[in-house]
Order: sequence, then structure tokens, then C-alpha cells
Amino acid sequence: MEADMSIRRPTRSSNFMLIASIVILSVLSCARCQDFGYDGAKGPSHWGEQYNTCTGKHQSPININSLDVKKVNLPPLIMEGFDAHPQQTNLTNNGHTVAVTMKDHFPTISGGPLKGVYQYSQLHFHWGDNDTVGSEDMIDNHIFPMELHVVFFKQDYKNAKNAMKHSDGLTVLAFFYEISQDDNPSYEEFVQLLGNVTSSHKTATFEKPPSLRNLIARDLLHYYTYDGSLTTPPCSEVVTWIDFKEPIMLSHAQIEAFRALEDDEGHPLTHNFRPIQPLGDRVVLYNTDEIVKDVDLTDEIPAEEIDQNSLEHEKDRRPVKGKKPHPDSGSGSIGTSWTVLAMALVFRFYLTGSWK
Repeated sequence: MEADMSIRRPTRSSNFMLIASIVILSVLSCARCQDFGYDGAKGPSHWGEQYNTCTGKHQSPININSLDVKKVNLPPLIMEGFDAHPQQTNLTNNGHTVAVTMKDHFPTISGGPLKGVYQYSQLHFHWGDNDTVGSEDMIDNHIFPMELHVVFFKQDYKNAKNAMKHSDGLTVLAFFYEISQDDNPSYEEFVQLLGNVTSSHKTATFEKPPSLRNLIARDLLHYYTYDGSLTTPPCSEVVTWIDFKEPIMLSHAQIEAFRALEDDEGHPLTHNFRPIQPLGDRVVLYNTDEIVKDVDLTDEIPAEEIDQNSLEHEKDRRPVKGKKPHPDSGSGSIGTSWTVLAMALVFRFYLTGSWK
């Protein structure tokens, strides 16, 4: 018996079903990547319905109360490659924010609260529809008009995607913006390029790529740090946040240029910040150049200090030459002794009738 070696050719209907399946899967996959927003059914209050991690106990952003932080003296932050200008820097509107990526240039950061070396991944921004809102973290209930997030992943984990599987996978340097009367020249080309990426998923390239140092604040010593999460889905709690105290100054017109961008649905991307999350049991640290020393009142006083104190007290008890002793001093003890002796003699005379 011969085996049937004929090959069935795919019918037109089977081809249609295959193509339809691919299209549907692609749409579902894309929808899954873009199924969050900042308003309505896709807004932050609904993120937890599809991303359980968005309901975690250590979420970001938070309001930092400067009176409740713990002051510390952390090791210096070590920033490598922050002053170099990349060969190529791209600016992309991804429908949720505008992000900056660098080609063949990978600045790193270590030190401070970090254990290990973290490598640059990208930076992006969060803003509001006016100058009174926009930042994600708040300081003493103060909201800034915009916030910069510079994202790094731990080099031990090779890339950002893999780093998100680890509790210490990412660190984010956060910088706040305040309004200035004058334009910030370091952001001049940046703001011009925003006009080329108004539509979602558009990319533009810098003619003169700025260094990372050009885009951030000068004071990198004073900062708050705490453990938190990504501020967009999946809200993974894998971030060491470092929020710098000194703001970056931009003019109203420069920040207004961000509000002209469009989201995935072609609507103006006027705001893209997540509301404040509970601090919970976390402690926020504040790095300062003030000397911070914990005083332990249970520590014993060194023996040499005790001896010195004894000598000082002994010196105080010595009579000063030419000065009469105080009635309560040593002469009072001698007077008391003579009184006791006289009373003993009187008692003896009373019993024996003799002074002998």
C-alpha cells in the first residue's frame, strides 16, 4: 500500500483566516502596550485593573514632607560620561511622553544610595496643562510645572527589560522645573525639535546633541531618596528614586511647547502625571552636607574624661589662700568632733562623779 504523498494547497479561506489572526494578535499586542492613559477609563484610577502591581504598597510618586525625612551623609554620587556629547541623540514622541535616547553613549552613575553601577537607558518628562501642575513627586505639597526622569538600569542585569525583574533593577534621577522669565539656552534646540515630533511615534535627531550635564541641575549634592516604583504601568516596584532639591529653570514658553504634543489618539498631550500614592512604611532620606551624627546617650564616658572631671571637682574643693573657709567646709567637721567629746565627759561625770 502506497502512502498518500499529495500535498493539500491552502485554500483562499484558510489564507484569509491566517492573515486575520495575525492582524488581530498584532492589534491586541499593540493595545496591551498602549492600554493606559491619563483620563477616563484608561486613567490612573483604572491601571490596577490590568496591572496588579499598580496597587502595590510602595508606589510612586509620593509627597515628600521635608520635616519627616531622615538626614544622612551618603557617599558622593559618581557620574561617568555626563559631560560628553553623544554622536547621536534622538527625541521621540511615544504617545505618553517625549523620550531622549542616545546612540553609542552610555553614561553611568554609582555611589550615594546605590549598590552597584547603573547605566543610562533614556530620559523623559511629565507635565501638566498649566504652570501650577505637572510634576509627579511633590515636596511639602508643592507641585512643580514639569519633572524630568533620567532612567538608569543596573549593569549587572544587562538591560532595562531584565532589570525590571529585580527589586534594585532601576534608579531614576528626578529633577523639577520652575518658571523663569528667560529661556534656558541649554534647552533651545530641544524645544525646537518638539515641533518635529508633535504626532505620536515621531522621531527627530539633534544636530548638536547636548551632554546629559547640560540638561540637569547643578547642585547634585542635596537630594531626597526612597524606594518606589515606575509611575506608569506596569508600576513595577524596582526603582531607587533620587529627587534633587535644586530645580531647573525654564520659561513658560519652553514648557508650553511640551503641551502641544499629541497622544496616540491624536489628542493634545496636555498632562501626563500620575497622582500621589501613599508613603506607607517607607522612610525618605535626605542627603546633606551638614554633619549628621547619631548621639547614643547610653554610651559610657571614657575613663580619662572621668578622671579629668574628678580633678576639676577636687580643685574646686581646695581652699583659696587668704579666704576663710565656708561654714559648710572641712572646719565644720572639727567643731562637730569637739562637741561630741564634751558631751562624753559630762556623761562620764554624771555616772562616776569624777572628771577622771
